[in-house]
Amino acid sequence: MRRKGYTVTYEMRKHQREVRRRIFSYGLCVVLAIFLAFFIIRFICFSYTIKGDAMEPTYKNGEHHLINQLTFKVKSPEQYDIILFKTEENSKKYYVKRIVGLPGDTLQIKSGYIYVNDKKTKSFSDEKIVSAGLAKNKIKLKDDEYFVVGDNYNNSEDSRSDTIGNVKRKNIIGKVSFKYWTNL
Repeated sequence: MRRKGYTVTYEMRKHQREVRRRIFSYGLCVVLAIFLAFFIIRFICFSYTIKGDAMEPTYKNGEHHLINQLTFKVKSPEQYDIILFKTEENSKKYYVKRIVGLPGDTLQIKSGYIYVNDKKTKSFSDEKIVSAGLAKNKIKLKDDEYFVVGDNYNNSEDSRSDTIGNVKRKNIIGKVSFKYWTNL
């Protein structure tokens, strides 16, 4: 003969165990999500706000983009990639520019256009380049150097300038990718 109270108590305890298991499961999911977010932000990508108009019309001042740090740990930067870099290893000043010259390339700016290995490159602006700067004469890039320019050719401090020059591979932070916020 079974007692009714025993079955009710058993069912209540079973239900309480199920509720505890669900709460633990949700809590674990939240902790894992926080850990994953931290891991992504720390090792894979981070946010950067575009400063200035050197990359217009491609990127505008104040836009927020994710910088992918993982891409260039797996493969080398390619021509026309847009990168975030610093001029010196210990510098706190960052720049966003487009790669036009790769290691080993010979580069020159003449008649308002960029030539890499004596071939005219793709243009990202309607304007011709007014000042060739350091690229007035042919430049041969070393094995760890990249030549970068802003898309707003005539309003950009880039590899044509003494202050930036050719960018060393170790100073490239990551590839500019997904835009997630823009100023209206």
